[in-house]
Amino acid sequence: MQVEIIAIGDELLLGQVENTNSGWIARKLSGVGISTRWMSVIEDTEEEINDAFRRAFNRADVTLITGGLGPTHDDITKKLLARFFNLPLVFRNDILDDVRALFKKRQLSFIESTREQAEFPEGATPMRNIHGTAPGIWINRSGKIFAAMPGVPLEMRTMMINFVLPRLQEKHIGEVKLFRTFYSLGAREATLFNALDNRKEVEKYAKLAFLPSYSGVRLRLTVSSRVREEALQRLDKAEEILRSRLEKYIFGSGDDFTIEQGVGNILITAGKMVVVAESCTGGLLAKHLTDTSGSSDWFERGYVTYSNQAKHDLLGVPLELIEEYGAVSPEVAEAMAEGALERSRSQIALSITGIAGPTGGTEEKPVGLVYIGYADSSKTLHKKHIFGSDRRSNRSRSVAAALVFLVEQLSEKLENPDGQLL
Repeated sequence: MQVEIIAIGDELLLGQVENTNSGWIARKLSGVGISTRWMSVIEDTEEEINDAFRRAFNRADVTLITGGLGPTHDDITKKLLARFFNLPLVFRNDILDDVRALFKKRQLSFIESTREQAEFPEGATPMRNIHGTAPGIWINRSGKIFAAMPGVPLEMRTMMINFVLPRLQEKHIGEVKLFRTFYSLGAREATLFNALDNRKEVEKYAKLAFLPSYSGVRLRLTVSSRVREEALQRLDKAEEILRSRLEKYIFGSGDDFTIEQGVGNILITAGKMVVVAESCTGGLLAKHLTDTSGSSDWFERGYVTYSNQAKHDLLGVPLELIEEYGAVSPEVAEAMAEGALERSRSQIALSITGIAGPTGGTEEKPVGLVYIGYADSSKTLHKKHIFGSDRRSNRSRSVAAALVFLVEQLSEKLENPDGQLL
């Protein structure tokens, strides 16, 4: 099964909106053994869309489209898709009922212009949109499948999970490609590569990839086979061989696993909650932790203390301490953690203070200097990092470093011989 993904929208090409949809769709397809062969981002103009439809129809078995299904004048995907397959647009009361029900559920007055959403290509199958007004469009003609979905990620993902994926799995024939992912934490790529001295044995059964990130390395095993059961057996064997060398480094596994989820599992097992106090990251650590469903079981609260006065007022950091050592210092990082712990009902506190940049650095304290603080009932610690000059990456690296530091203190499972992150 040859799959093509087309993302439509000028805002994607301008970089005003990040194209997360295509990657998400490809990952979901891979999860059920279906490979994506082509992926493109195009302007929302008739010429570009028509060219993309023709190209996809000639080379792909399945074309998945996102964007351009809204009710405004620049949303032209539905009209062009209907014209491409020579399907007249007809008014469907069942779709209008869904749109009206959505407005009622949100306690909003019905907007007459959204009646246009009930115009639908005759002969196509609507994909219900429980989160928005634009139904998806499923067309199966001459053995070719075109599925158009809204560009809003929540709306698209719901259609993919509830409608598209089950039908593609039913129709999928030929070679399947399955993968399995493992997550290390803190160790560098070279460390894992050297430890895995039996990788040739692993690659007898599966393709192996090392995918480094700020918090560690993902290891991905990939197997292609015409028989799903055979692919699963090969994955199992490759995993067994990989774990025989890297078990002590593996922090978690699975397509949906996240580092934050792993942190939460450790805290739940320990029966502890965490509080965070942030300066240069401006709440990004709290955001990462609370992105995880169920985080209220182990995340208690967060403080964003960007100014020196806020550190004093909210966390009790003495102004004299800040004046003597500077806001970016081991002493202040530890005082922030201790202050957060004292002012919360948590058993563990993390703090971050640093110079994110690109301005504000000195020769003594350069841009990228970050201190992570940790406090619990028995100890207060800090860790120093020097990252780069880019503000955005420095903030992301600081969050990753804080998570690694937390796990180092809580888990005997984690072995981090490198000390510093990449």
